[in-house]
Amino acid sequence: MISSKKRYTILDLKGLKDKKIACLTLDVEQDYAGLLSEPTYEGLMHIPKLVKFLKERNISLTCFVQGSLFETHPTEIEQFFSLDVEFELHSYSHPGPRKMDFRFEVEKGKQAYKRFFARDPLGYRSPLGVISEENDWEILVSNGFKFDSSIFPSLRPGIFDNRNKPTEPYFLDDYPIIEFPFTVFSDTIRIPIALSYIKLFGKLYFYSLKFSSLPKLIVFDFHLHDLLKLPSVNGIFLEKRLSFFHKRLFKRIYYEKGDTGFSILNEFIQVLQKKGYLFLKLVDVYKALLT
Repeated sequence: MISSKKRYTILDLKGLKDKKIACLTLDVEQDYAGLLSEPTYEGLMHIPKLVKFLKERNISLTCFVQGSLFETHPTEIEQFFSLDVEFELHSYSHPGPRKMDFRFEVEKGKQAYKRFFARDPLGYRSPLGVISEENDWEILVSNGFKFDSSIFPSLRPGIFDNRNKPTEPYFLDDYPIIEFPFTVFSDTIRIPIALSYIKLFGKLYFYSLKFSSLPKLIVFDFHLHDLLKLPSVNGIFLEKRLSFFHKRLFKRIYYEKGDTGFSILNEFIQVLQKKGYLFLKLVDVYKALLT
């Protein structure tokens, strides 16, 4: 530990031995993160393509899996097994932030995970980055979780405002659990380094990532629906509960740039490789930081 700020203790990254590390983390969940009134799972059909893509580049992957998929789509989940892959939990049903029973999602998801793998998960990721450090971390600790990767240290109006949160891995001092926040561009420019944000902000953001000094540890986030346009995408624009602004934003990410995901991901991986990053699973980083 090297410094404390408020209730947070920032982790010393010396366990990484001066290496630059990137963790590709995939949220395996219902299509479009619950934007559709009825969940669909068309993105799962593209798992073989993603597996082939990563195997060709010899890149490991961390999957945060919606727990119900272990019960309803076990064959699709097993398609990841030929990769160097880590599986952690991403709730049970992936509810929206106003419908979430956090304890139910953790405990029901953990049960589904354990039935599938015959062991408990070590890591957790809450849907949409919504987690209460005052209440929810206690639930995670009591269920044996060792690390969490839910926090966007940024702003998403109406969902969260985490601009006061650390941008590096940290302990919340009251609980024995590590938070691996999603990586943002910098402490000042808190735009997440994630596939959907690169698609949203376009070439200017990509070139900024390419030519700027990036954090030593990058926790990169993406989804199957970020990679290719799915047939269900049109359902987003029929949702009356979404504002015109949000529909326009999602149209840019998922429709206009819907089929650019693999090419952007490939270019981003090349950028990181040229910068000297090694690709590890998040659990490998967790273990390294404990030594």
